[in-house]
Amino acid sequence: MTNEVEIRRGPEDGRYVLMVDDSQFHLLRRAVVVFSYQEESAAVRALVTGADDAVPGLARPLQLDASYDDVVPGPVELTFAQLHAVYGILTSLPTVDWAEEEFVERVGDFRESILRTARLLRSGLLGSGLPV
Repeated sequence: MTNEVEIRRGPEDGRYVLMVDDSQFHLLRRAVVVFSYQEESAAVRALVTGADDAVPGLARPLQLDASYDDVVPGPVELTFAQLHAVYGILTSLPTVDWAEEEFVERVGDFRESILRTARLLRSGLLGSGLPV
């Protein structure tokens, strides 16, 4: 996993392209999948992601409908609302009340790795100089 996530202006106005490596891509994808399956409360989903229906909008950019073997990692193009949803998931998922072993089993990585990726997104946006 690299020590940064570069964020560029997307091809469409108001879109952002996250330049992530393969491991970061899979971590983002796993975090969203785990969140969508474990969080049943519409109110909590809305609190974390900014909108109750945010996760379905992430299906295409994170290839959520594809099997792991069919996923092609690479840059992720998101709207600001989608970027907010991913960031919210990354920052809230480590607060779930699972033992560390269960967390790693479900998410595929440690809480610290999830939070580190959230920090990389934040610093990538800050370093991009792009408007919201």
